[in-house]
Amino acid sequence: MSGEQLYRTSEFAKKAGVSVRTLQFYDKSGVLSPSTRTASGHRLYGEEDLSKLQHILALKFLGFSLAELKSLRQMEPEAFGTALQAQKQMLQERRAHLDAVLHAIERAEQLVPSGNGPAMENAITNLIEVMQMELKPSWVAAYLTPDEQQTMRTLAAESYTPEALKTLAKQPFADETGRMYREFRAELARLCAAGADPGSPEAQRLAQQLKELNARRAQGDPEIVAGMKKAWAALNALPAEQQPALYAMSAEEQAFIREASVILYRGRG
Repeated sequence: MSGEQLYRTSEFAKKAGVSVRTLQFYDKSGVLSPSTRTASGHRLYGEEDLSKLQHILALKFLGFSLAELKSLRQMEPEAFGTALQAQKQMLQERRAHLDAVLHAIERAEQLVPSGNGPAMENAITNLIEVMQMELKPSWVAAYLTPDEQQTMRTLAAESYTPEALKTLAKQPFADETGRMYREFRAELARLCAAGADPGSPEAQRLAQQLKELNARRAQGDPEIVAGMKKAWAALNALPAEQQPALYAMSAEEQAFIREASVILYRGRG
């Protein structure tokens, strides 16, 4: 790093167009740490850090969460490309939803001058329905193609009892669960690519995260637990080309998380 121009936090923040607080936060959260520090501990950033920061800001603009940013920064190119494709699909779904909302608004606007009561009422009802589409688990539509959504609906109908499906439909945290699952999959891909030990602290945290995800979905309901097991078995029984990419795990990933989970449970007796 000899001869390289280095910047203190305030100088680097001004050069990068971000706040000092943002740089401090990124450093503490492990997203971007400075190249070096002064003898007294002050952060010093270089040109390479600027390139890294621009990459991070671009990913953040695309809608990736902080946890996803950390995983994406360490991914192999192939896994990173897959994550970008998934994010692209999510943005396309959002655009399609906004287009549908705009069309419904334009339809309602056209009826305002006519004063047609019933037609206007129908247009407003349609507008409300279109806008409320976003209140459903948006991550499902964002990360699954229409065919994949149909596959998952079929698996759910065949695996869960009607009562369990009703309970699942009322879950108020479906989007949060979806975010947690995507982070889980990104970290699983990273650890497998890195050849990590299933007993390592990172792998054990991942196994604990899966345990929490399953508990979050099951809500202590034995019918949901039974449905989850049945659905997972049915998913794995599908031909590889029919398995939704979001859920399909390679044999290596399945073996890794299975072993990590066994170690976790053994460690807890």
